[in-house]
Amino acid sequence: MSNQQPEEPPYGHCVVANVAGQTTHGRGGLDLQRGLKHFAPGAKLWIAPPRWDLGGGQVVVAGRHRANSRRYVTLVTDMRHLENFRSQEVFSPALLRALTRQGPGEPRGLWTAERAEEFATHHNVPRLEVRLDGHYTAALATVPEPPPMELEHDGRTYYLAHLNANSARYSSLPPPEEPACR
Repeated sequence: MSNQQPEEPPYGHCVVANVAGQTTHGRGGLDLQRGLKHFAPGAKLWIAPPRWDLGGGQVVVAGRHRANSRRYVTLVTDMRHLENFRSQEVFSPALLRALTRQGPGEPRGLWTAERAEEFATHHNVPRLEVRLDGHYTAALATVPEPPPMELEHDGRTYYLAHLNANSARYSSLPPPEEPACR
């Protein structure tokens, strides 16, 4: 049997990503792990189109489990643990079942080619979650990595106050003046 694409037309398009080699966990992202609990580093994960916002940058993914590489499992994971987003066609009936498995509400469909490509392009830019004066702001959910030192939002200037592996926090208070050297 050759490695050529099947004769059947694809079922549709999907966003695909790989599990990052090192993932950050715990307070401040200081706990480093290889891959994820259920997926090995570099594992190919198929991202189901969102039916609603899971919040906190989480997505439903289907992939082959670390312990059993024969079956697809469907789990929710953080986007920050994924890299190398791209759009691919779905040919496997088993993968289609895993991606469209019914849960609460209506069955999930697949991505349109245009929407999958747009999603992949947007998420290939490294991003950090942003908070302004301690509050999550939906209009500014993320900033590029490395984050800018100053940020303008709603006519106000915010200054980078704290940065860790997962997020950037900004304050409306300017940074303190450094004393002059004698």
